[in-house]
Amino acid sequence: MGCRAGVHFTNETFISPHKFHFMADLNPSPSKRIVELDALRALAAINLMLFHFTVVYSEKFGFTSDLGFEFPWGKYGVQLFFMLSGFVNAMTLLKKRDAKSFLVNRLLRILPIFYIVVGVNVLLLCLPPLNGVASFNMPKLLANLTAVPNLLGYACLEPVTWTLQIELLFYVLLLAMFLAGGLDRPLRTWMCYLALSLVGCLLIEPLSELSSRPTIAQLMREILLLEYVPLFIIGMLLREIRFGENGDWRTSWPHWLGIAAAAIVFHATDMHGHNPAVTLFLITTLAMAAYGKIAFLRFKPLVFISTISYSLYLLHDNLGCFFIYHMNQNGLSPLGCFVVIMPIIVALAWVSTRLLERPLSQAIKRLFETASRNLGSSNATPIAASKTNL
Repeated sequence: MGCRAGVHFTNETFISPHKFHFMADLNPSPSKRIVELDALRALAAINLMLFHFTVVYSEKFGFTSDLGFEFPWGKYGVQLFFMLSGFVNAMTLLKKRDAKSFLVNRLLRILPIFYIVVGVNVLLLCLPPLNGVASFNMPKLLANLTAVPNLLGYACLEPVTWTLQIELLFYVLLLAMFLAGGLDRPLRTWMCYLALSLVGCLLIEPLSELSSRPTIAQLMREILLLEYVPLFIIGMLLREIRFGENGDWRTSWPHWLGIAAAAIVFHATDMHGHNPAVTLFLITTLAMAAYGKIAFLRFKPLVFISTISYSLYLLHDNLGCFFIYHMNQNGLSPLGCFVVIMPIIVALAWVSTRLLERPLSQAIKRLFETASRNLGSSNATPIAASKTNL
């Protein structure tokens, strides 16, 4: 799995992220924040920090002595978050019923702080230890500024951001299905796409082995999300069970069968050795969280971590490894480095969220809304004048 065990964290909010409560509403409407889902996002973030600061750091740089333990389950943070993303983004889009607003809000939420982090990583890649493990050049930088460098044949400057490409392509897929009316009958739509995922992955894999160079078929596999769409589908179908027209989990057996089919397809085409038992556990946990049935997930520190999870995701890997390396090389024990780096990264993520991520997104959103209103006014003026002349 290596450094591809990253997760794209976007703090989907149904109410203000500052207005969370210790106890969640056990029967929330789609317009309310589901605190338990936030907590799962926090757990996925913590999972990745543990993975990158133990397994990945040891493989890429190596501690001066044995850390004494490792946490190799980073890929399950990815798995959980793609399920969460399917649940939350489908709910957001279907609540708003506005494709343009959904896409604009997602891009304004994701890209501003992402570009700042790209700049930070340009600096980090010029310094030890990162300058010894990753190359940097202008084409690679330009490809990363698109947020989909893998599609262009370049590696990510910050390794964990490979999931941004997956997430952005999922937004495009979700919007396409929404505009085509596919989300009016989501079960049928996603089962058809699941069949495409299965057939496509099984056909493309043998073809890719015949050539050492990327093929059009492999590129289509990436663009159409054939490898990861089953995870998003699991989340979207769970959303239908929780908030769909039926709204009763006991009579939603077709959707449960769809979830089972998505899990089977994911493991039939999986190239990263995910354990089916863990997949079942994650589905069960996500379903119980959606119904507010896991009380400990309402623990305030977990909800706090969820409010900074996107900055935490973007900042923790390369920056954390930079700090660990220099602390370790200057005499701090590996275990000491691990203990110290966790609160440091959380603190930096909090500062980034408060001073950069939210203000930037809000400021750009206001500028965009002002420009849209001005454009609308300028377009409306000639029409009004022509009516007057009539």
